[in-house]
Amino acid sequence: MTRTYIVTGSGSGIGAATAELLRERGFTVVGVDLRGAEVEADLSTPEGRRSAADKALELANGRVDAVIACAGISAPPRSPWP
Repeated sequence: MTRTYIVTGSGSGIGAATAELLRERGFTVVGVDLRGAEVEADLSTPEGRRSAADKALELANGRVDAVIACAGISAPPRSPWP
């Protein structure tokens, strides 16, 4: 039986490389990112996280063996002055 992985940040960088490696090894991967993934969602918001989880579980047929968090979530830059 193959394992199923959810990889956040799978649209580019480390997340894309991780998803590709897992797929090459025969695992099922559901990618999550803002663009270019099976699940497109904004993980910086509660609604985005909820919808991503629901859709990822649906695509994984309700079975997830691991979540690999590679998504970078950035906050707006802060001013150095009060």
